[in-house]
Amino acid sequence: MPNMILSLAHFCDKHGPRVLLGTQFAADGDSLLLPDYATETVCESCSIHFPNNDTSSGSIRTRLRSRDYVSTNYPVVQYHLISSVIRHMFSEETMTYDSAPLSFFDQSKGLNLVMGFKIPDTDARGDERRYALLLTINSSDHASAMKLMSRHWEFTTYSFKKIIDYIKQRRDIELRRSFAQNTPREFTPMGGTYLKGNNFKTPRNLAQLTNDDLLFVRLHKWNTFILDVLNSDDK
Repeated sequence: MPNMILSLAHFCDKHGPRVLLGTQFAADGDSLLLPDYATETVCESCSIHFPNNDTSSGSIRTRLRSRDYVSTNYPVVQYHLISSVIRHMFSEETMTYDSAPLSFFDQSKGLNLVMGFKIPDTDARGDERRYALLLTINSSDHASAMKLMSRHWEFTTYSFKKIIDYIKQRRDIELRRSFAQNTPREFTPMGGTYLKGNNFKTPRNLAQLTNDDLLFVRLHKWNTFILDVLNSDDK
């Protein structure tokens, strides 16, 4: 099977295009585990959060069908490839944020399937934060990569859409909860904003925006399931 990576990326107001979570696989996942790094250099928007404010680990690993699936804040292997793909897709004029699928290929970036989306947040530039789910098939064999993607197009796009819908629904619930508590920093449920004059744009983590302490654990499990299905392709 070709090397595949599933990523959640976002456009940080401070740092530009960044990986939030990357899921890779290997027979032995030790090489994919994230080494210790200075987390204070990473803003809230660019970091992942684990339950109970656990900061002791930057990696999640699942063993499934003789493979290790490892999710990290950024991919240890092929970091430069994914960073290049993310910079390209966020600068692509055809990139949309309505969950419509977009695919592109070149020899240096491989075959990529991306679905962009955005969620409201008055603490972000333009009062919204932009994200994208990305499947990268890192293979110079365009034909075989296209065959793999075409066989699983409906499954992958449907799975991406379910993940996006979950995140957006959780954000909507959090907005309504904040509005009910008269929190002035949030949007109203009808889509307007409180205090439009607020010019303070602060980084906020996706787990906080959705009020879901388990969000990145869920993303790891969903990514693992998707990659496992793609890896089961023996045609």
